[in-house]
Amino acid sequence: MFDTPPLKVKTPGRYLGTEVNLPRKHLHAGMLHCALAFPDVYEVAMSHIGLKILYHILNERDDILCERVFAPWTDMMRLMRTRNIPLTSLETHTPLHAFHMVGFSLQYEMSYPTLLAMLERGGIPLKSSDRTEGDPFILAGGPCAVNPEPLASFVDAFAIGDGEQAILEIADCLKQARENHLNRKDTLETLAKIKGIYVPAFLEVSYDYNGRPTQWRPLKGRFPIHRRIEGDLNSLPFPAREVVPIIRPVHDRYAVEIARGCLQGCRFCQAGFIYRPYRERDQEKILSLLREGLRETGYDECSFLSLSAGDYSHVSSLLETAVSHNRADRVSISLPSLRISSLTPEMIQHIKSIRKTGFTVAPEAGTQRLRDVINKKIDEDEIFSTLETIFQAGWHLVKLYFMIGLPTEQWEDVEGIVTLVTKAWRMARKISRKNEVTASISTFVPKPHTPFQWCAMAPLEEILKKQQMLRQRLNRRGMRVKWHLARLSVWEGVLARGGRPAGAFLERLAAKGAYLDGWTDQFNADLWETALEECGQKILRAGLGPWSRDALLPWDVIDTGVRKEYLWEEYQHAISATLTPPCPRGSCRRCGVCNATDMITVRLSDPPKTQPAPKEHGPMGEEIQAYLHVTFIKIGKARFLGHLDTARAILMAARRAGLPMAYSGGFHPAPRVRFSPPIPLGMESLGESVEFSLTRMVSPKTLKATMNAALPPGLRLTRVRCATLKSLEGFVTFSSYLYVCLFRTVETEEVMRIRAVAERIQRNEADAMRISTKNGPVEIQPSECLWIDTVRQTPCWLRVHVRIGRLPRGIRPFTLMADLFGMTGEEEHDMRMIKIRGSNLPGPECRSL
Repeated sequence: MFDTPPLKVKTPGRYLGTEVNLPRKHLHAGMLHCALAFPDVYEVAMSHIGLKILYHILNERDDILCERVFAPWTDMMRLMRTRNIPLTSLETHTPLHAFHMVGFSLQYEMSYPTLLAMLERGGIPLKSSDRTEGDPFILAGGPCAVNPEPLASFVDAFAIGDGEQAILEIADCLKQARENHLNRKDTLETLAKIKGIYVPAFLEVSYDYNGRPTQWRPLKGRFPIHRRIEGDLNSLPFPAREVVPIIRPVHDRYAVEIARGCLQGCRFCQAGFIYRPYRERDQEKILSLLREGLRETGYDECSFLSLSAGDYSHVSSLLETAVSHNRADRVSISLPSLRISSLTPEMIQHIKSIRKTGFTVAPEAGTQRLRDVINKKIDEDEIFSTLETIFQAGWHLVKLYFMIGLPTEQWEDVEGIVTLVTKAWRMARKISRKNEVTASISTFVPKPHTPFQWCAMAPLEEILKKQQMLRQRLNRRGMRVKWHLARLSVWEGVLARGGRPAGAFLERLAAKGAYLDGWTDQFNADLWETALEECGQKILRAGLGPWSRDALLPWDVIDTGVRKEYLWEEYQHAISATLTPPCPRGSCRRCGVCNATDMITVRLSDPPKTQPAPKEHGPMGEEIQAYLHVTFIKIGKARFLGHLDTARAILMAARRAGLPMAYSGGFHPAPRVRFSPPIPLGMESLGESVEFSLTRMVSPKTLKATMNAALPPGLRLTRVRCATLKSLEGFVTFSSYLYVCLFRTVETEEVMRIRAVAERIQRNEADAMRISTKNGPVEIQPSECLWIDTVRQTPCWLRVHVRIGRLPRGIRPFTLMADLFGMTGEEEHDMRMIKIRGSNLPGPECRSL
């Protein structure tokens, strides 16, 4: 892509690749060069824990260099296509086609067109059959890989199941193949011998006129492919020193996986079946990872990840210990996936003791009958008892999560959603008029490898009618309704349940420019409908219709370990609204997974041992004992960070350095810190300031060195001073600046023209200008806002020193300089501005600086 992103694109910080904790490695002969690719934007990709784990594992090896490649936002992609710029990695800007291996993470079916767009922009042939010996091997894994067939034409090999050990076996296989000069076909044959690896080229599938599979014919190897399962989470590597995103990701916190799999067996939940059996990490291991991870990253929030965190064997002890050990550092602990029945008043008190995190309660369905159908083992009394406890504890907003379009759903079940939400709203408002209830309603998609895989998906017209009814009935103050776009869910079902014929549809979508369709504002329904008309209605029939019990399903090529007969039995139990008890703790023989893992030790966590005493802490609002005044620079790529991301980086570095910051009181304690006013995005500065309130004195020299080691490139502390009383000089308001404007030009005529403009400003002869702002055009007089010191020409740059006084609101210095000096702004290097220092002096008085 670009060494430095253009300012014209949204959030240029996505493309910098200058994060804290990046591995410092260089490619040399003999190394395997691989890329982990995520078909979504930076903020989403950097929230995914699986990508962080594999990135850590690969870069721990001296003979492997792993980099990251994410999908650019639509504005950057358009710019890259216009200028024919290839998609590159973040770390070294290596084009995608130059890697030995590219591994995609498949988390969401609607990202498939984005994957193809990334291959195209990366210079890699879309179809596996078109790739030559010089092209990288394209692999994919993740939850969507349990039905790999829609992408079978484009992906060379799929990794099915747990990837911690498999990724190293894949890397060793590819490395040895390169050393032994194996051709592409022989390398794929070697890959196919690894457990859990599916090579679509070695399986021939026949389809009927409806696009449904009728017969397999293995060309090489044995089918189905058995999912890779790792039994002992304690033995698996997990990153503590993880890469800290340069801009705020979707989930901005340190996360520790405490368990994998789920005991509950909710029939709609694909993850609950494809991640079986249930396994846990020991509490001591979790607390050790938490302690080290917070120290290495500087986060002030942590979450314990699991499909159902409340099922963890010692969850109360774990939560109590984690909260008590991190209370002094103001680290909040959250359990983002709690079942209602596992949520106790004691756990709520632990969660809120430092900082309140959000609460989501998932009844899933509006009536008890339908909850029994989907095997959701909660009743209304539990739901309302939990909601009352949450609101009484001081929360003002709770989200209720529901699905519509579930199997056997009737209109009275949809009415049940209205009734349940209304009761919850009345309870909330009775406790406090500030309380609000949000109902989040999504459309059910029957996913592969679940008991509902044989079901048809609810028709779009029916879903739209139900959404309309809910919109009208749930319309009160303090009550909000959110839902997923129904058409997106329909297409998700088409791709989740389709076979290889869906590949032609995806290829047509990619040719038409489908990209980032998982984002509601980027989804183009007309484009998808046009592609459907060209490919035929069989795409819909194959993906959305029902299946008979004996049908050959597209995803039968994958064996997750759960017997197909067991899933059918669960489907029959659903039709009769019969509950199935949760999995027992330990091996059983009901679903078949434990049969398949007899050779694997499946570990639950050991009972907690005695924990060291927690850190001492004072009350939430401590007395301020000192003030720390810090001056820092923001140069190079750091100029593409916005003000909030810059402040986030400074605060995380302060936490990593152990700075004793004073905090505010209340339910959401925050550090007592003040930053100088924001500067425009893209501007460099040699004089930014921040002031910390401290609970004790610190050594400025030691702190400066420690924080600088924890900051991303381009952000550096230049001056640190500590005082017991607040500085009398006050905080710089920056109503005036001293700038250096750098223009990339060497043409003498251009230099003379800019010098003439500067001289007219100095003589107060410049004409008035009309500058465009968000609120319309504004007229200014340049001589009243600017003072030109000097104009100098060097071999590459024209330097203009400009002092800017009070500009009318809404005018950015970049815009003013570009209009004033007639710069086109086509390139990000046409003009760069550096803030030298600030002044409290207003307007023209700054000339005396």
